Amino acid sequence: MFEPEERAALDILRDELGLLRAIQVGAQVQIRRALGEPFDDLDEPTSHDEALSRQQIGPAIVLYRILRRRMTRDEALEVVERVVIEGAVVFLSNTMGRLRRRELLSMGDQERSQFVRSKGEKFFNATLRWEEISEDEVYFTVTHCRFPALCEAVGVPELAPLFCKGDFEFFGGVESDVRLERPHTIAEGADTCPFHIYLTESTDE
Repeated sequence: MFEPEERAALDILRDELGLLRAIQVGAQVQIRRALGEPFDDLDEPTSHDEALSRQQIGPAIVLYRILRRRMTRDEALEVVERVVIEGAVVFLSNTMGRLRRRELLSMGDQERSQFVRSKGEKFFNATLRWEEISEDEVYFTVTHCRFPALCEAVGVPELAPLFCKGDFEFFGGVESDVRLERPHTIAEGADTCPFHIYLTESTDE
């Protein structure tokens, strides 16, 4: 049984490559992941969070390597971007859940802070510094992200920005009553990723 992220990836590969090639590529990804790619030349993870980070982005890196044998760099990046964004949306939907302004309004300051911070703990790839938590706004700064460093370590730094794009698809897309502002990212070369999440009244409540 495939995980939800894997099913989403296979659907995209089928659209891009056709059913037969999608199955072939999917099988290659699974085989190469079982053999330790793409982090087999690195030291063992130093923490559980780093292990989870490798598990999260490893399949996309292997997929990119496979596709680069079949198509141009830009074509491979385009396909992997679709896979990464869809996978991020599925992951965030399943692990984060909704941020509803009405729910935050019903909480006291301490309860609201604990509730939001508990969601932030699910960002295992990142170190967060909390700036503001209110009924209208959640603002935190990512001071360290494992994804760019891992991409750099295995020779595919061009993939790092792709893992940031799913955030905008989720906050403001899937969560239509939420707006995300993030002027720059570590993956783009900045020192931090400032996340400003603004909440409005939900239209479906």
